[in-house]
Parts: sequence; structure tokens; C-alpha cells
Amino acid sequence: MDYSFIVLIASVFISRFIQMGAFKTLTDEDKAKILSGNIVRLSQITLVTTVIMVVVFYFTINQYPQMFRSISVIFFTMIVLQRIISYMITRKNMISNDIPSIYIKKHFMAWLVTTTGVVVFVYLMVRNVF
Repeated sequence: MDYSFIVLIASVFISRFIQMGAFKTLTDEDKAKILSGNIVRLSQITLVTTVIMVVVFYFTINQYPQMFRSISVIFFTMIVLQRIISYMITRKNMISNDIPSIYIKKHFMAWLVTTTGVVVFVYLMVRNVF
């Protein structure tokens, strides 16, 4: 069984539970701010691009196992940059919309869980190539 996908999926679910718990603590006004176009749209785009990148990585590494190092380095660099840039933009939008800092901290924890899951996924995928 390929544990790399289990780790990735688990990290996404754990991250979503963290964010749902944080969302429940917000006032109705703050919930409306979070659900405003920019923050939700960026979250959706980030999720979709992350999934696409993971799928492309998985198929590429399986198609070209002899190039696992270069593929892994390129993928790892791209995914980390994508995750960091999207977090910075989302955080900036939250701060400009006066979202409570406790929610921003929990959002960071959720982001960190997902990012760690992606890093572990890459590690396990590369390890399985050997």
C-alpha cells in the first residue's frame, strides 16, 4: 500500500478540521469577511493547484523514475513556493479585513499541517522509487 497518499489525504482532512473549528469561533460579521470573494477564491485556487501539482508529480515520478531527483527537487520547490505565496496573500487579505488574530493563527496551523503533509508525501514518493 502506498502510504504517501494516506499521509497527504490525512493532512488535508486534519487541516480542514482545524479551519472549521476556528471558523466556528468567529462572529457572524467575521465569518462573512472570511467567506468574502478574495479569501475563499484564493483558498480554492490553492487547493486545486496543489492537487494538480501532486497528481502531475505522482504520474511524472512513476513515468520517469530515473529522473526522480530532478523531478522531486523541481516539484518540491514549486509546491513550497506556491504554498508560501498563497499563505502570504491570504494572511494579508485577512489582516486587511480585520480578521481576529486567533483565527489567523489557526489558519497558519492548518496551512502548516497541509504543507507538512505535502512534504512527507514527496519524501515517501521519492523513497519508494529506490
